[in-house]
Amino acid sequence: MELGEEELKATLKEFITETDFQEVDFQKFEEIICPIPIKNKQWAGDAILDTLFDTAEVQMKDDGDKKVLKKLKKIVCEGVKFTQDKSYGNIANDPCTLVQDSLFFPSQENVKTLCRHIESAKRNLKICVFTITDANICNSIINRHEEGIKVQVITDEECSQNEGSVIGKLAAKGIDVRTDNSIRNHMHNKFCIIDNSILCTGSFNWTVQAGKRNQENILITDYSFFVHEYLEEFERLWAQFADNIFEFKEFKKRGRKRSRRKKS
Repeated sequence: MELGEEELKATLKEFITETDFQEVDFQKFEEIICPIPIKNKQWAGDAILDTLFDTAEVQMKDDGDKKVLKKLKKIVCEGVKFTQDKSYGNIANDPCTLVQDSLFFPSQENVKTLCRHIESAKRNLKICVFTITDANICNSIINRHEEGIKVQVITDEECSQNEGSVIGKLAAKGIDVRTDNSIRNHMHNKFCIIDNSILCTGSFNWTVQAGKRNQENILITDYSFFVHEYLEEFERLWAQFADNIFEFKEFKKRGRKRSRRKKS
């Protein structure tokens, strides 16, 4: 839920008033702040500071202390305004952002880094990638599935049939896979969302070729606005391809294995 300025102030005031400042619930505080869309970060920061100082002033009994607090508030608020003006909305200034990384390819080390991020999933893993052929990435995905993590994969149907594709292997392990077989408007995304809180997105197809030879990139962030937008897009695509459930089929004839799409 996105909070308006007045709603944010009211919520913060209630939270602060009921809180023992020696035992602040930072997780709850983060849950209040993080839903705010990026375009409102500046006024949100002002609202937070105003509410903190105003609440502290109400709790003070000494008039001299209140005057000192007012001067401190002015200094801090002016300093924050100056920082905002100079930073032009720099994501690094978001207090809720703990995960930030950028990966460039070709680089096998960065393929390993992507695998580590995938393997960090504790609750769920949503993957929307045009094509996947890299065995190491495949193994990381299967590792999460076998640990009981809910894994969902959206990919291109034609690519899933190509030699080297690992989609059949993922489906054979019981991972939920849906494919795009559209004639127009091909699903050409390359992103994943870890635990509904960390986004990995960029130009990088999860292929051996991309890891070893292509100039590619991945941006990794837990910035709430972007995570929310990508989550909505994933759920939209997952619903769109509901009839395209990928099912692994094994054919013993001539010792060949194939994968087919199951229409539900």
